[in-house]
Amino acid sequence: MCYKPFVTAVISSIAVLGSIGATAAPVRLDIQSAWPLTLPASGQSAQHLADRLKTTSEDIKVKLYSAGKLVPSLEIFDAVQQGTLDAGYTSPLYVAGRFPALQLFGGIPFGPSALEMLDWVHNGGGLEIWRDIYAKQGVVTVPCGLMDAEAGGWYNFEINSIDDLDGKKIRFAGLAGEVMKKAGASVVLLGGGDIYPNLERGVIDGTEFSMPAIDVAMGFEKVAKYYYLPGWHQPAAVNELIINKRKWDSMSPAQQGLIEDTCRETQLWTVTSTTAANSDAITQFKAAGTEIKSFPPEVLAEFKKGTEEVMQEAASKDADFKRTLDSLNSYREKIALWSEYKGS
Repeated sequence: MCYKPFVTAVISSIAVLGSIGATAAPVRLDIQSAWPLTLPASGQSAQHLADRLKTTSEDIKVKLYSAGKLVPSLEIFDAVQQGTLDAGYTSPLYVAGRFPALQLFGGIPFGPSALEMLDWVHNGGGLEIWRDIYAKQGVVTVPCGLMDAEAGGWYNFEINSIDDLDGKKIRFAGLAGEVMKKAGASVVLLGGGDIYPNLERGVIDGTEFSMPAIDVAMGFEKVAKYYYLPGWHQPAAVNELIINKRKWDSMSPAQQGLIEDTCRETQLWTVTSTTAANSDAITQFKAAGTEIKSFPPEVLAEFKKGTEEVMQEAASKDADFKRTLDSLNSYREKIALWSEYKGS
C-alpha cells in the first residue's frame, strides 16, 4: 500500500483547517506531557504535536511543558479535569485504575497491531466509547500518538518454561501484570525511574518497559542479562491529548478540527519514528553483551491462556470494559478473513 496519498490528505486537511480557523478568536493551550520531551516516541511526539500546531495556524497558541513541570505526570488528568491545566499529553493507562476499560486503548496482551488499533479507534467505534467514558468527567480525549510493539522485557534469568516465572519478582502493570500473576510471578509496581536501581540491586528479577528505542535511553542492558521478544503484552498502544471540556467547547469547530487532524498526523509520525531506531538499539544491546532471546511457544501459549482469563474476569466486573472489549472483538472478527489471507 502507498501511504503518500494518506499523508498528503492529512497534511492538506490541516492546512485547510488552519486557513478556515483564521476568522476565529485565537485560543491559548497550555499542554503538559507525561514524559520528558526528549524521550523517543512518547515525549518527542508531544513536541512534534506542539511544533505542528505552531506552524500550521496562529489561532492556537501552544505552550508545551515537559513531565513534572506543572504537575506530577500521574496527576495530569485531575489537573485537566479541574481546569488548572488546559490539556495533557499522556497515556490512558495512567487513569486505568479509575476507568478499567481504558487499558484496552493503552496496550492489550495479544491485541491488534498498530494499524489495526488505529483503524478500530477511528473507524470501528473505539473512539466513541472512549469519549463516552470521559463524558461525565469534563474531559475530551483526542487520540494523539500511536506506539508500535514493545519488547518482552529485561530479565536476569532465562525463561524456558512457565515454571521459571514462579516466585520471580517482576515489574509489570495493567492487564499483562495480571497475566504474569497467573503465571506465578510476584508482580511489583515501580515508576520508570525506580526500575534501574531495583534491577541493579536484585530487588526485582525482571521488568518490562517499552520498545528498544525507548529502553536504550534507560540503560537496562547494564543491569539485566536477557532481553526477551516479542512484546506479547503490548503489540500497540494509543497515547492521548486530553483537553478540559470547557476549553474544548470554547474553540471553534475549525480549531477543534485542526487539533484532531494534527493529532492524526502525529499518530502517523509516532509509529514511523521508531522502526529504524529499534533496530539500532538492539544492535547496541548486542554490543553491550545482552542476550536477545525469544519466548518459547509454550510460554506464549500460557500467556495467551492467562490473557483470555484476565479479560473475562475484567469484563464481568466492569460494564465499560465489557462494551469496549465487545467492540474490539467485533472489529477483530470483521478483519480476520483479510488478516488470514494477507498473512498477518
